[in-house]
Amino acid sequence: IASDFDGTIGTGGQLKKDIEAIEEFRRQGNLFGLVSGRNIAGLRKMRERTGVPVDFLLSDSGGTCYLGERLLFCAQASKEVFWPLVSYLMSHRSGLVAVNRVDGSDMLYYRHSDGREEYAPRRSEWTERSFPQMTALPNDDCLDIVPKGRDKAVGVGELAGHFGVEKENIYVVGDNFNDLAMLRFYRSFAVANAPLEVQKCATMGVIPHVSDMIERVLKEE
Repeated sequence: IASDFDGTIGTGGQLKKDIEAIEEFRRQGNLFGLVSGRNIAGLRKMRERTGVPVDFLLSDSGGTCYLGERLLFCAQASKEVFWPLVSYLMSHRSGLVAVNRVDGSDMLYYRHSDGREEYAPRRSEWTERSFPQMTALPNDDCLDIVPKGRDKAVGVGELAGHFGVEKENIYVVGDNFNDLAMLRFYRSFAVANAPLEVQKCATMGVIPHVSDMIERVLKEE
């Protein structure tokens, strides 16, 4: 199981119940992990804070995967695309650009009301151009910008290949628009608090909580 984190695990005050179900799922020899739009540092902090037991962490919307402390793969934008993109966003009236890097160093570019900019890229680094190498995934009130062709479905598939897990044995669950690719491609559930458009993409239906999903999956096995 690859589960989204924010808005999916522990919804409705059910964190303890979800964790107990995850522990039972893993006790039976199955793999469970989190897949998130967060960077790896942020995802680690949330996992540690909540105590969710995992076998893997997929951050950056499927771009970066860790097995414990071991980096399995990492796909991020090159600096040749990254810096012009930040500059482009800042030059088109965006007051705030937050960047989450794989090393955990979060960078924030902010334009004040008087026009002053903090941590802005040098003008010499800016080139107006299109960005065909990137994909923007809607995520609540922000966009997850990832290399073109990369999303949660691709990340889950790459991880499954490492473990030798066939597609029919993969289950995913999510609640937001950056989950759509994996919800459409794998055996999937959406949690009940997901937008209707997201719920419609879940191939195995809508569940109140992750613990309910795990119960169904174990019964199928």
